[in-house]
Order: sequence, then C-alpha cells, then structure tokens
Amino acid sequence: MVITMKRKNKTSLFKNIIKALPAFIGVTAVIYVALIIKDIEVSTVLPVGDVQVNGDMAFIDKNEIKSIVEDNISGGFFTVDLNHVREMLLQKPWVKNVSLRRQWPDGIEVFVEERKAIAYWNDDGYISENGNVFKPELVDKDLNLPALNGPEGQHINVLKFMNVLYKEMALLNYAVTNLGLDARRAWRLEIMNSADAASDGEVKGIDVRLGRFDTEKRMQRFIRILPALASEKEFADNKIKVIDMRYPNGFSVRMMSAEKTIVGKSYDIDNLKTQNFSHNFAYEIHRATMQMSEA
Repeated sequence: MVITMKRKNKTSLFKNIIKALPAFIGVTAVIYVALIIKDIEVSTVLPVGDVQVNGDMAFIDKNEIKSIVEDNISGGFFTVDLNHVREMLLQKPWVKNVSLRRQWPDGIEVFVEERKAIAYWNDDGYISENGNVFKPELVDKDLNLPALNGPEGQHINVLKFMNVLYKEMALLNYAVTNLGLDARRAWRLEIMNSADAASDGEVKGIDVRLGRFDTEKRMQRFIRILPALASEKEFADNKIKVIDMRYPNGFSVRMMSAEKTIVGKSYDIDNLKTQNFSHNFAYEIHRATMQMSEA
C-alpha cells in the first residue's frame, strides 16, 4: 500500500516537470537571446528605411521636411522618438500642425498641415487664418493679400478693423488693399475698385486717412460719402490720391492733375447734404500743400 502511493507521487512529479519544461526552455531562451543582443543597436536590427511626406502644401518643400525627419531619427523602427521629430518640424514657419506614424516594416509617414496666410504683416511676415503672425525667411510679395501694418503686438486690433472695413467696402464694390496703424495710433488705409484690385495690372489705390480720434465716426462718414465721390468724372480723370477725413465736419481730397501736380479741395459735410455734389467741384482747387495738424 505504501509502496503504491510512493510510485504514484513520483509519477505525478515527473509529469509536472515534463509539463513545465517547455515554459522553462522558453524563458531560458529569451534570457539567452537578451544577453546576446543587449549590446546591439536596435537601429541596426530594425532601421527606418522609408519616410513618406503627405499633405497639401504650397509653400513647404516636401524634400526639406523629409530631410529634417531623417536627420532627427535616433534609434530604430520601434524606438525612434516621434514626438522629438514632430517638435523639430513645428519650428518651421509655414507648418501649422504635423502628425507622424510608423508604417510596418520600416517606414514613417509624415502628414503636414500648412498655414494659410490671409494678410501680410509689416514687411517681413504674414498673419495666418487663426490670427497668428509668422515670419518665414522669404515673403512672397506677389500674393493677392491685403497688407496690414502696425506696431508689434497690434496685429489682432488691425486685423479686427480690417474685417469691419472689408465688409463695408465690399458693399460699395471697393477693396481694402492696405491698412496701417502707426506709432501714434493713427489709422490710414488704401482702397481701390474691386475690379482693379483683382486685376494683374498695377493700379494705384486711394489713400484714406482716418487719424487717431473718432475713428469709427470718420469711417462711417467716409462710407457715406464714397459713392458720391466715386461717381464724379473728375475723380476718374484726375486719379484721386488722398481722401483726408480728419476734419471735424468735412474732408479734403487730393488728386493728381493732368500736369502731374497734386491739387486738392475741401468739402463740408453739411453742404454735401443740401447741395448738388457736382456743385462742390466748383470750389476753388488749390495746391495740396495744406498745413494741418491731426484733428
């Protein structure tokens, strides 16, 4: 009886050892392999061999993006730090966003989202669609974008005013091609007929000066009188240079005469309300050397 029990225990122990043997061998093999390759660089075992750059890009060079990715790869397919590569790409001015993912067996796909420029900012940058200023090495001056100018940090205020002017001028078939805020916080803008603004030919715009004070009121006054001004034959013939809205109750116009000398005249808003507009052109034209301070 005792002998039988001992034999059964030995048989069970032997069976358990046999069952556990594959797992033991497997663990031993893993440890052995790990000890063998612990000093081997993963990049030499599974190197990144292919970088694909995708995205709708007009100003970004795909080859440049690919070179940046390749130059910043450290490690192999599984160990490459994609966040580090992404941060390097986001330093490029035209890059709005970028995402990277691994593609088995040895590839990395890079998807780049390019910024959209909606306006120039000063002489060395753009304003993006989300209101940020970015400054690439080269600024393309041939884009059909309005030029905004102002002190550093004022681009949001200038952009907001531009949006207001754009809507108002569009109703009158005029486009704002330039809007500036100077160091004294005085506003001036350049407008031209929408058809001229859309053409490829070089057409000079009309310089409109709103000044520092009562800007909203002066702008509304200008919008009110612009259709009448635009309808005058003299304006088309003499090519208006400046419309100055900085007078308390009126404005002045400066235009280029046939002799290429600048001439000007002043108008009173009250007279414009009660008299025929052409009658106001009978006002004496004088040389545009008017000395006036900021109203």
